[in-house]
Amino acid sequence: MKVIETFYSRALDAFREFGGTDEELMWLVGSRLALFPSHGEEIRLRLRVMEEIVKRAKGKILDVGSGSGLLALALSEKGTVIGVEKRADFFPFLRELENERLKFMQGDFLRDDVGGDFDVVVFSYILHDLKPEPFLRRAVEVLSPGGRIIVGDFDLNGLKERLKESAKLHRLAVEEELVLGRASSHGKVCEAFLLVFGRVEK
Repeated sequence: MKVIETFYSRALDAFREFGGTDEELMWLVGSRLALFPSHGEEIRLRLRVMEEIVKRAKGKILDVGSGSGLLALALSEKGTVIGVEKRADFFPFLRELENERLKFMQGDFLRDDVGGDFDVVVFSYILHDLKPEPFLRRAVEVLSPGGRIIVGDFDLNGLKERLKESAKLHRLAVEEELVLGRASSHGKVCEAFLLVFGRVEK
């Protein structure tokens, strides 16, 4: 996937720009590679979830909880993207990823003004430890009339069914449900899934 090459290249440039040494790079990369035998399948499924989200997104896109920005960067090939991220420590790097189709804002999706009239709102790997209802409610508020919500995650803590129940409260219907495989995530073997919600016509 070409976007991963771009992402890696920019991350390496930022590492060097902020004074990273070869020894620090070896430690940083080595500490992550050491986990791969235990987390390889989870990593593969997370990348697959990202690919499936990107396939379904277009137009004006809001990426909630952008983290290090890889998904938002991939989505910017399909439309214009606003990435919302709470953690300030991601922003020195996220600013390096920005371009004419991709902007990041530091803020709280549930409380801050993120704009509106989005064609797609994306939640990737952020809702499994949270109550989904307020996030879906807020997503409906910022969606365009024909917009969709895409959730990609692992089915931890009964997330998939909680999402479906919460969706009913906001006149959202499941347009697509996809199970992508099973892997251990957060110490539990569970399904990686994709859900696409659309508004129910009145």
